[in-house]
Amino acid sequence: MGTYYRKLQTVKHALQYYLTRPGASEKDLLKEKNLLKQVEEEVEIFQERNHIPKKEVEIND
Repeated sequence: MGTYYRKLQTVKHALQYYLTRPGASEKDLLKEKNLLKQVEEEVEIFQERNHIPKKEVEIND
């Protein structure tokens, strides 16, 4: 459980950082924002299924 969750969080954070890069086209940003939204939804589903409290997630986030 922990490894998969950590991977999801790493991908989420990497995308959040990547979206701030200079020179990104609007088309690329749109695709990446959509991917980030999908990853965030997957993180949320995982948290609910595994009873991970939101407060714990904020600390690790």
